[in-house]
Amino acid sequence: MGNARTGVRNLTSFRGDIRMQRQRLFIAGLLTTLCAPLALAQKSGSVEIGGFGQFTRADAAWHVKNGYGFGGRLGVFFTPRWELEADASFSTFDNEAPRAAGSTQQQTFAGRLTYGIPFGMGGRTHQLLLEVGAGGQRFGGHNDFSFSPGGGFRFQLADAVSLRFDGIVEYVENPTAATFGFPPVVGVNPTAARSTNLEIRAGLSFLTGYRKAAPPPPPPVVTQTQPPPQRQAETPPPARQEPPPAPRDNRDSLAAVARARETLQAVVYFDFDRSEVKPEEAAKLDAKLPIMRANPQVRIRIEGNADERGSDEYNQALGMRRAQAAKKYLTDRGIDAARIDIASYGEERPVCQEHDEACWSRNRRDEFVIIAGGDNLVAPR
Repeated sequence: MGNARTGVRNLTSFRGDIRMQRQRLFIAGLLTTLCAPLALAQKSGSVEIGGFGQFTRADAAWHVKNGYGFGGRLGVFFTPRWELEADASFSTFDNEAPRAAGSTQQQTFAGRLTYGIPFGMGGRTHQLLLEVGAGGQRFGGHNDFSFSPGGGFRFQLADAVSLRFDGIVEYVENPTAATFGFPPVVGVNPTAARSTNLEIRAGLSFLTGYRKAAPPPPPPVVTQTQPPPQRQAETPPPARQEPPPAPRDNRDSLAAVARARETLQAVVYFDFDRSEVKPEEAAKLDAKLPIMRANPQVRIRIEGNADERGSDEYNQALGMRRAQAAKKYLTDRGIDAARIDIASYGEERPVCQEHDEACWSRNRRDEFVIIAGGDNLVAPR
């Protein structure tokens, strides 16, 4: 009998040591998760700070009702699409039988790697999010490791404010917790060793931009000026005299065609952090209208650009809004929208590299590229 009691005490002590080691690993992992984004943020990248409300559909093994809570996140983008995050949440659940009346609290802490797939809607660039996370969960005073894949959407409300929705499946492996199945022996619960919770989050995030030390050198800028077409050499007349040819229809002069091409490709400039067409720049768009009407075979692409200030995501969206503004100006005045493509290059294609307003004002622009029908361009009459 004495040997049996000694064995039970040794087994209990062994389990306690295992539980203590798990708690230490959990705390170490949590500190690493929280410190990693801060260290990276000091180097480069846009920082995301946000809060959210949370609904949790609890695993049936917990014997609690669905819970509500809140939380926050801190993340850093180390590329325009990849983000490393740390998040924490706190939720409260009302107990169900056989638990005692009252409520139980849950806290989650996770490090998360998020990949954003951009898409356009409503004149802004948004992201479809794919997420994978790992961290710890504390439920009813018990700590456990958790794995939490998920997905969501980041809708850009303004240049630095986004509305974010996340759906996360939290997978908790817990071979010894007495809180999950009320086993006959406290601390031994093989029939409820794992639980799966669904967490739905919604909240606002704020993106802080960063200033680059120096932008990388751009590719060489190739001027797209097209020389006027050369008149082909006339075939020498035959030896015998022929009657003069009949007068041909009037043709546009080479100079008029060159002026029409230059007008169609004229660059439109924008104010800082704005996408509205300025009155003085609207005259350039008005001058393109008769050329587009006289050349129904012509198609163009409007390429929006921004200066270097702001994050990559911000400038990409700003360039797209500028291209859309110029397209809307032309289509509102009768030009078929199918003849106009749009694109955004953000800050990727600067025309100059100086860090002053004189240079930035030249980079805030829409460029117009003839993509079809340019070989047969005629000047409007």
